[in-house]
Amino acid sequence: MTTIFRWPRAAAFSERVDRLGLHGLHFQHVALCERRAWMYLHGINFAQWNARVQVGTAKHLTSYARDRSTVGLFGLAPDRVDWEARVVYESKGTAGAVEAASDQTAFYALMLSIASGKPWRAVTSILSNRKQREVVLMPERLERLWQASERLEVLAAQDNVPPGPRIPLCQACSLAAFCGRD
Repeated sequence: MTTIFRWPRAAAFSERVDRLGLHGLHFQHVALCERRAWMYLHGINFAQWNARVQVGTAKHLTSYARDRSTVGLFGLAPDRVDWEARVVYESKGTAGAVEAASDQTAFYALMLSIASGKPWRAVTSILSNRKQREVVLMPERLERLWQASERLEVLAAQDNVPPGPRIPLCQACSLAAFCGRD
């Protein structure tokens, strides 16, 4: 595991996250679709009215008790935190969108690592099969998060909705009716 507090971009990454008000879902969204990320950055979110999201929320509520120990920590809302072992867990309904889910989970571990000066581990829990997938904060993952933060900064400043080419995710997207894919 890379020693996070030796990552030369740690301070700049943390500053950008704070300045833009970014959190884990931003990193998931930008990995999935830039149009979706732009809408989320600009306060457009219809997830609570989407049947698929409602089912996922119900699975979360019945599978694990949400960890309230991160309440008040800006940008951090993982599903569980093991403070003693320094492991952050994010639960997902299915094993799909691996990189997007991994980016979200890695974001939480990275921010806790930067804040504490100690390495944290990231684990994505898959509710449908009760398996866990460790997300290692290797240099490639850190670079991926850095690039995502750069793209999010551009999208946050952009007034126009970016192109939204049709992708497999579109049929299940909570913004599908509103999006007007290109």
